Amino acid sequence: MDSFVKFLSLGPVVLMVWLSFTASLLIIANNIYPDALVPPF
Repeated sequence: MDSFVKFLSLGPVVLMVWLSFTASLLIIANNIYPDALVPPF
């Protein structure tokens, strides 16, 4: 049961790491290629 509780507490940590990684990737991509997410028309 202790390992099950440890597994459940791992979910929010993995979620925050993944969201931070995705946000950092978008910020870096927008610094290199500005306005790449906006269509040119």
